[in-house]
Amino acid sequence: MKNFSIGLKRFFTNKNVVTILLVIVILGVLYWGYTSSIKKQTNPVNMPVAARKINPKTKITGEDIVFKQIPGSMISENALRSTNTIIDKYTNINVTIPEGSLFYRDWLADEDKIPGNWIEQLDVENGEYGYYMNVNVASTLGNNVLPDTYIDIYMKARDESGTIFFGKLMKNVKVLVVHDGNGNDVFADPNDVKVPEKIGFAVKQDMYTLLKKSEDINGVELIIAPRGSTVPTQDYVIVTSATLRDYIDAHATTIEEDAIPEEIDDNEPIPAG
Repeated sequence: MKNFSIGLKRFFTNKNVVTILLVIVILGVLYWGYTSSIKKQTNPVNMPVAARKINPKTKITGEDIVFKQIPGSMISENALRSTNTIIDKYTNINVTIPEGSLFYRDWLADEDKIPGNWIEQLDVENGEYGYYMNVNVASTLGNNVLPDTYIDIYMKARDESGTIFFGKLMKNVKVLVVHDGNGNDVFADPNDVKVPEKIGFAVKQDMYTLLKKSEDINGVELIIAPRGSTVPTQDYVIVTSATLRDYIDAHATTIEEDAIPEEIDDNEPIPAG
């Protein structure tokens, strides 16, 4: 027994043996951490998702929620996991939650926190409709799209063969307001210019219908540019506004008005900028 104890002591005091044991322990810890991380990312989590499309400023009830197994890697920290944090909340203005989507913290608010109806506050002329478009600092060219300036609206999409096409959808659109996520005027305080999230403008009913149709089409991207400026086209196929409108009309969910605006007269192939 004494010899065994001496042998065991020598075994554990041998530097090579200790090093090997440490390496084994470290590798074991790393393997456990790696497999735990993979398991966490791939294992499905039962998450609340939208049972139907939910429009802006809508009170959410239990009927609006179903549960779905979502891979852990697809769930961000901003996603809400409990119905207690969703039911009786309201979707923020200009937030439309698609059917099957997770609910995110930034998309919901208490009723008293919902901003006023920005669209109703737009100063539009008779026969025009106010429209809000999602933007960010990059899409506004570094926050350089200002109220009372004019923009052209381009559209990018992909056809069934995978070809990306591009063209001018609308021209000479006057920007009425630029708002942040809370509906505040981005440029109200020159010393505290805010981050733009929405621009508001007014268009005729047929163009308003066209824009609303485009919202529900996957892969359609609307791009704004100062009036008359050239836009990089990369390797896109340049098409006319009529082609763009036909694409929207063919792929969009039907809405009440089906009018399509007249072809704009200067939408020829655009030189690369």
